[in-house]
Amino acid sequence: MILFRYFAREVFLTMFAVAGIVLVISMGWRFSGYLEQAAAGGMAREVLFALMAYRLPGFLELIVPVSFFLSIMLVYGRLHVDSEMVVLQACGISSMRIIGMTLLLSIGVMLFTAMIALWLKPMGERQVEALLTGQKNLTEFDTLVPGRFQTLSSGQRVTYTEDFSDVGGLTGVFINEYRSPSTSDGPRDAITVISNSGRTQVDPTGRRFLVLNDGTRYRGIPGQKGYQVIHYEEYGQLVENDSPRVMKARRTAIPTVDLLTATTPEALSELHWRIAVVLIVPVIALMAIPLAKVNPRQGRYNRLVPAMILCFLYIVSLSGARSGLEKEHLPLSLGLWWVHGIFIVIVAMLYRLDWFGDLLHRVRR
Repeated sequence: MILFRYFAREVFLTMFAVAGIVLVISMGWRFSGYLEQAAAGGMAREVLFALMAYRLPGFLELIVPVSFFLSIMLVYGRLHVDSEMVVLQACGISSMRIIGMTLLLSIGVMLFTAMIALWLKPMGERQVEALLTGQKNLTEFDTLVPGRFQTLSSGQRVTYTEDFSDVGGLTGVFINEYRSPSTSDGPRDAITVISNSGRTQVDPTGRRFLVLNDGTRYRGIPGQKGYQVIHYEEYGQLVENDSPRVMKARRTAIPTVDLLTATTPEALSELHWRIAVVLIVPVIALMAIPLAKVNPRQGRYNRLVPAMILCFLYIVSLSGARSGLEKEHLPLSLGLWWVHGIFIVIVAMLYRLDWFGDLLHRVRR
């Protein structure tokens, strides 16, 4: 029991450290993409941290198993380098007992991964879809950033405001809008509106207007005569809303219970993937034990790179097989079980080679 607690403490502490580093790097890369969209006016800044929180289970889905594999490699490799494994074996701790303790550790990681893959990730993806759908239906004034020129996705209008007031008003408003699409390289009919202040207002019918005060409106084609200049005390402009956009539900957001009764290739491939993410944990745990066995003179990192290549090959094979199921290149009845079978055979071969290695070492001695 003392030995098991020692193994559990060392493995889980290392796993949390590795998972934390990888998670920070992955989420930082994704957060930078969201920041770029928010800077361009594609979404409100208030939803950025909510999006990252709901995305967290999706990152952990594969980070947790891979971190567990790396932690076993690092901890067991250190035990071999420091000759602690030799001492344990001399005290009567057999290889089968070490395998049994490792499998017990993997059960806890399996349960945690199952909770993420089967429940938390689909729930988070549904919340992400709801947030992104709401952001797609925002107008340009909902995502307007003070002190920055903002261009609509259509490229027909540029909006700028110096600042927002406490009651939601705008100060120092500039709007430039093209009334005709760009069909040539020549100038286009443009409307430029400048205002000292403004606000948004909704009429009884539900239409939304931008009401500007104390400004000037210019309309004309650059380089041509006939410019129209209007000075106004109050000017209202309809804020046109596109038809509500409904994003297509992604398979990752479908609850696992619904996948159990689904018949489409996309849904079944997602179900097999979620199960595979859970089943991969004990397989890579068993794989790490013989790979972590190194000669003290070789160093604890001697087999780390080949082990990582083998682990990522496992994950890439599952991902490729999942794509094949989705596109119906592979029979749905086959699922992803055959990939697990191949790597279970590889694990058995690693133990066989390890046994032969020990036998040759004893013969040489």
